[in-house]
Amino acid sequence: MVKILYQDPHSNADSDNFYISIPKDWSGGTDNEVTVIVDDVCVIVPQTIAAATGELIVLRLLEAMIEGDVIDAGDVQKAIEHIL
Repeated sequence: MVKILYQDPHSNADSDNFYISIPKDWSGGTDNEVTVIVDDVCVIVPQTIAAATGELIVLRLLEAMIEGDVIDAGDVQKAIEHIL
């Protein structure tokens, strides 16, 4: 299930960082360890699957972004076709 969290970055920041809350009921945080990847997109990965091959993570990320109306499924298909 996709959970979209909106947060005012100015109320939860210091001079160098934004702080993003992760819900305590998130199933990926059961071991209290996560890996955060920040580039053009911020991805939070449960530590339990961080060492696994990346396909599952990428597919779940794309699925969540499609369900959250962040990207269009057709755009994902076009991008994959260009890569292949």
